[in-house]
Amino acid sequence: MPSYPQTEYFLVSTPEPHILLITINRPKQYNALNSAANWELHRLLTWAEEESSIWCIIVTGVGGKSFCAGMDLVSAHETSSFNQQSQSSTFPDTGFGGLSNRRTSKKPVIAAVNGYALGGGLEMVVSCDIVVATQKSLFGYPEVKQGVVIAAGGLARLARSVSYQIASELVLTGRSMRAEEAKQHGLVNEIIPDDQDIVEAALEWARKITANSPDAVFLTKQGLILALERGSMTDATNEWMETPEAHDWRQGDNLAEGLKAFSEKRKPQWKNPVQKNKL
Repeated sequence: MPSYPQTEYFLVSTPEPHILLITINRPKQYNALNSAANWELHRLLTWAEEESSIWCIIVTGVGGKSFCAGMDLVSAHETSSFNQQSQSSTFPDTGFGGLSNRRTSKKPVIAAVNGYALGGGLEMVVSCDIVVATQKSLFGYPEVKQGVVIAAGGLARLARSVSYQIASELVLTGRSMRAEEAKQHGLVNEIIPDDQDIVEAALEWARKITANSPDAVFLTKQGLILALERGSMTDATNEWMETPEAHDWRQGDNLAEGLKAFSEKRKPQWKNPVQKNKL
């Protein structure tokens, strides 16, 4: 079991091998994040990216009412975060929660949404690779109602995830939507009944991911991100296959193990990948 970084605002555990569970632990604030919590989650996710034994990450919120209600506006007002401090001092360059603008990540992240996912909380959700939600969960960008804008990366991600008109409707009116509507727009992979365990549902997805070669999974996620970031699909693919991470995958033990296991008609025995080139 890895040695976790010390945290104040998050509960951290490894419920199963290679799966990191991060639980936002600010129930009185509906798991909204203040500036310190944003930086703490940034450092935690950066550690997880570099920890070879972690192959998949689940993020959820404590309690049963909220995944993350976005920025702690009460704290922001009291500290004048939006008026007297720069955006960079409030958020790390990886965006809200260290996730919404993290464009070089390789570890799959699953959002286990169990209630409100608003503002920065939705910015985190649309930046995750898999989203599982309870029926009651509520998604929305209410920033314009408070005179704020969606400035931590989530606006661009939403515009590339749904139609322009749907994105405009959500962000210009500030209205919220239930999990079923979010699923119709492609923002949610699975909806479960409210009385079921959202973490267990997320673990089911994590098990499917960690059953595969970690090298191949990590490199595949990098390819997906490059496809979003680059204007040309051909250029994105060519750049992807020339990355140091692609070179490490070709030379890694797990590629050879996968091919050998297929030939021998057995289940592959994956290893923690050797990270020669950090993202």
